[in-house]
Amino acid sequence: MVTISPEARISLLATGHFLSIFPASALRFPIKRSEIKVLPIALPVACVPNGIVTLKNRTLSPVARLFIQHAREVAKPLVKKKS
Repeated sequence: MVTISPEARISLLATGHFLSIFPASALRFPIKRSEIKVLPIALPVACVPNGIVTLKNRTLSPVARLFIQHAREVAKPLVKKKS
């Protein structure tokens, strides 16, 4: 079963026939579900490429330019050096 709906995943989990992976932050439900057990499993973090997309022939606002500038400064030390 493939779904991104957290409500559907929780309902499937509650049946006892399914497993799912949630980030730890998503496991702080407002309502505790006693039929769901959280297993503390550490998974490696996946490296997902990110990018900045702009519209062609459009002027960026000063706020957008500032955001892009700061995002590049933050990302620069995270880039792996190619040898």
